[in-house]
Amino acid sequence: MASASLASGLLLPGVLRSQTSLSSRVDVGAMERDRILVEAREALQRPVNTITSYAAPRKDADPRDFYSELTFAQSDLIPRTARAYRDHATALRGFSNTVATLTAAYVLTHDDAYALRAGRHLYAWFVAPATRMNPQLTFAGFDPKGKATVGPPAGVVDGAPLGEVARAMSFLTDTAALSPPDAETAHQWFATLLAWMNNAREPVIAREAKDHTASAWLLLASAISRSLRDSAVLDACTHRFRKPTLRNQISAEGVFPHEITTAFPLRSTLLNFDLLAAACQLLSTSFDPLWQYELEDGPGMRSVAALLFPILQDRAKWPYVADPMYFHDLPGKRAGLLFAGRAFDRPEYVETWRSTPAPNMDVLPEPVASSFVVHEPLLWTTRAAHGL
Repeated sequence: MASASLASGLLLPGVLRSQTSLSSRVDVGAMERDRILVEAREALQRPVNTITSYAAPRKDADPRDFYSELTFAQSDLIPRTARAYRDHATALRGFSNTVATLTAAYVLTHDDAYALRAGRHLYAWFVAPATRMNPQLTFAGFDPKGKATVGPPAGVVDGAPLGEVARAMSFLTDTAALSPPDAETAHQWFATLLAWMNNAREPVIAREAKDHTASAWLLLASAISRSLRDSAVLDACTHRFRKPTLRNQISAEGVFPHEITTAFPLRSTLLNFDLLAAACQLLSTSFDPLWQYELEDGPGMRSVAALLFPILQDRAKWPYVADPMYFHDLPGKRAGLLFAGRAFDRPEYVETWRSTPAPNMDVLPEPVASSFVVHEPLLWTTRAAHGL
């Protein structure tokens, strides 16, 4: 069983995946050390709460079911912030950011206090019977008007922060974070979620979409399968990145055609960029460098990064319709630009990322905060124990 092998620290042959970079001289840990340790000191004091602390507006609901509503319908511009239920989505993102920060601090310092505190959060979310979240996202992404999803099931997007939790767990193997039985339970939780993503109707429809819902599925599946050393799903994700993701989502010029037609084209574009870049970061290997992979007529991550680079420096260069709300809160510090800068040996990308202030998730409007799917790039650019 994959999760059992992870808990015991055993290696499975043929599944070793290494982070690769043409610009290996970029030391993300050195760049981020001060910020990480400041945030980690705050994270040590953060209370341990799961979604069971927030009552969802559903009759006869299991308090351990994740539930969320869309802040905006994809087909209209009517703000629904006052009506949409986002407490579970906000709690999940906060949990993910907290665990990622504590884990990054542990990677930098090897101080067990950070691993132990991360373990407290992981235990509450994935192990403790009374507070653990159920490992499905069946009730995520609902329309608060009609309680039905709008377009392709969007719930998997609200689950994307779990990808960084899965990534963090790869660094907590063989630490004091969780006892071996609890680590096994936590990894089984992710294995159950992955099975749901590959078999249930809603996530399968999301997987086959031609927009960021499919990218969220790809990132989450890639992060979980890498953490579990599931080589079959990893290979399937790699194939899906090449085909159909590049063909369905990226034009030869590097545009995401489906994102620029949404109600919030810049936010959707940036979200999709980070989702695909993070997935590419996990899936790319020295033997299969997906960052360099392009279709014959041009679509690939290189063209996306080249198109977005000047926009990430100056949002006034966005050539399409401006988002009707929160446009001035964009673009923000995008991990995708760092990953692309390392992959394509473009120091100007890395410098732009480095010099952009980190977002303060406590003050960002919720729709903007939810567009940041990578909080700790160190975990995505560093090789974890046992080759993860």
